[in-house]
This record gives sequence, C-alpha cells and structure tokens, in this order.
Amino acid sequence: MMDIGRVCIKTAGRDSGETAVVIEQIDENFVLVNGNVRRKRCNIKHLEPTEKFVMIQAGVSTEGLHQAMQDAGLEVKKKASSKEKKAAVPAPARQRKVKEQPVVKPKVKKK
Repeated sequence: MMDIGRVCIKTAGRDSGETAVVIEQIDENFVLVNGNVRRKRCNIKHLEPTEKFVMIQAGVSTEGLHQAMQDAGLEVKKKASSKEKKAAVPAPARQRKVKEQPVVKPKVKKK
C-alpha cells in the first residue's frame, strides 16, 4: 500500500516521468496523486515509489502540496496560467487576405 505523502514517479500515461505525491488512498488499487502531475486518481501499478516522503495531511490543496514539496527540497514545475501565456506571445499583425489565383495547367495532347 502507498502511504500518504509518498513521493513517486509516474511510469505510464500523459504525465509519465513526472514526480507525483500520494494525496489520498482510494482503495487497494488506486490512489489520488498530485504534484508535478494533474490531480487525479491513479493505479498504483503506474507509480514507482521513491524513498522520499512529504509531510502532508490527506486531501491537501495543490498550493499546500507545492509548498510542502519545496520545503522538502523537491522541484515544483509550475504551469503558466492562460493570462501569462497570452502575455508572453505577441498578437500577430493583421494581414490583408489575398485571393489566390487558381493554377492553370496547360493541356497536353496525347498521341
């Protein structure tokens, strides 16, 4: 069984290779994970436990977990918010649409 606060590496799925922390034990096969992965239910077969622990309470918020991970010396990857993404990418200059002329292929007579 995975204990609450156990630091794991996700081995399968979209977030594979990322650091996850067990937040809650759902049943003998599933746990709730969060950290550098999306907060979601995960099969314990898809987690590789490490020796590290983070001191947290069951059901801690994402912000609280990130703070506990930083206190434990673990790297926290923060995702940019949509406002930050929009500010980082400049809006493209408006360009006038030009109608493309159809390509006319010359007709070749076959012998």
